[in-house]
Amino acid sequence: MPCPEVVTGHVAIPGEDFERIQRSVDRGQNMWRLSPVRTAQEVGIVHLGLRMNDVYTFVEQYRDADSGLMHAVVRVKHRNCTYLVNLYQPEKQGPSGIWVVESVTEI
Repeated sequence: MPCPEVVTGHVAIPGEDFERIQRSVDRGQNMWRLSPVRTAQEVGIVHLGLRMNDVYTFVEQYRDADSGLMHAVVRVKHRNCTYLVNLYQPEKQGPSGIWVVESVTEI
């Protein structure tokens, strides 16, 4: 694996309380959680081995037919590796809902 510092697979961040995060955003804090690209950056840098100077590109956003949850995909170019960061909205759907990282896949 050419970029072993990057965490791939299902992402579960210890202590990440979606309800609490949504309440803080509703109060005007951590507004970056409303953007899938900014969430991929912030969570990726702190928890997944990505860097601020990596290239983050929005790919798509869609509603899962089974769960009804909104999902988004962000492509990240990290050194000579490329990843897809999959995110979803666990609390509210739409522009006021937070995004959380679900998984990271190397492509």
